[in-house]
Amino acid sequence: MKSLVVLGSTGSIGRQTLEVVGSQKCLKLVGISFGHNTRIAERQISYLKPRYVASLKREDSLKREFPDIKFFCGAEGIEEMLRTADPDYVMVGVPGIAGLRYSLVATEIASRICLANKETLVCGGQIFLESVKKNRVELLPVDSEHSAVFQLLEQWNKPRRILITASGGSVRDMDVEALQHVSPAQVLKHPVWSMGKRVTIDSATMVNKGLEVIEAYHLFGIPQDRILTLICRNSIIHGGVIYDDGVVKLHVGWPDMRIPISYALNYPVRQVVNKEFDMNSVSLSLEPLDEKKYPALSLAREIVGQLSFQIAYNSADEVAIEAFLSRKIKFTDIFKVIQSAVKRVDPCDPSGYNEVMEIDRVSRILAMEEVSKCSSQ
Repeated sequence: MKSLVVLGSTGSIGRQTLEVVGSQKCLKLVGISFGHNTRIAERQISYLKPRYVASLKREDSLKREFPDIKFFCGAEGIEEMLRTADPDYVMVGVPGIAGLRYSLVATEIASRICLANKETLVCGGQIFLESVKKNRVELLPVDSEHSAVFQLLEQWNKPRRILITASGGSVRDMDVEALQHVSPAQVLKHPVWSMGKRVTIDSATMVNKGLEVIEAYHLFGIPQDRILTLICRNSIIHGGVIYDDGVVKLHVGWPDMRIPISYALNYPVRQVVNKEFDMNSVSLSLEPLDEKKYPALSLAREIVGQLSFQIAYNSADEVAIEAFLSRKIKFTDIFKVIQSAVKRVDPCDPSGYNEVMEIDRVSRILAMEEVSKCSSQ
């Protein structure tokens, strides 16, 4: 039985990962890390009994409640927990650019990384992939779209194109003029998926799809102009590949993140996760995605492979979303903030984690300056 550490155990990906592990008994959970949700972490520890637990802040009450567990504290503590647990597999479910730090540590320890953190590839790019290659780590994508493409690839045939789908998000049927007036509450009502606030808003702006195009470029070595993006309203079609002979292979399944999570954990074996898919109960359709309505996706395509711009794109998005949720800027200002940071950041090719974090720091300052401009208008 393989050992597993789950980073970000109280978030959406982390909770569903532990649900899969608990129901399938497929892996031995040896460690978890979490941020601030002590209540959920307490339940997880009580039920699954990991040997090691790391949290961003001191958790003296948990230490008293679980005296047999070794606790770690802070970002350094999460790293130390990873090294102490020495797991076979690591699920990187930590949100944000912090995930890159832990992903890099995981490449030195684990034989398999199940990657659910977008920033690892968007901001780490070749820095991360070179460490994966150097340490001969198996990299399994957890994003439903990238998992779909991964499952459809053939060993002897490189695809001509790949397809990743989008639901269109909560504002997909609004015209461009109406988007200026949508509220955070409206944007957070996703029609299909149940996700965190950032991912839900990114789905509406198509920043999420922009990040996924960048990820796909790094994961599969496919130029951005050969990465198709289409809308699938019911999120039943997750991805596809098109081969030279004209054959199109599509990945179809329920919109349930436990499926790609289970696949990444159990690969190449498939485990029962959801009810059997009934082809008679759903319709399959794809429709074009209007990139004029979603300029953030077009911008992502322009900057693919340029790491400092990719970092600025991601960092500015985080700043813009926080400002939108605080009602400091309008929904349509999110793109303005991202575009401004990308245009103003210095083009460079960071060679390590510290340089990535410096670009992230500068990009956030640039983004906050644009937020101030938008707020005053």
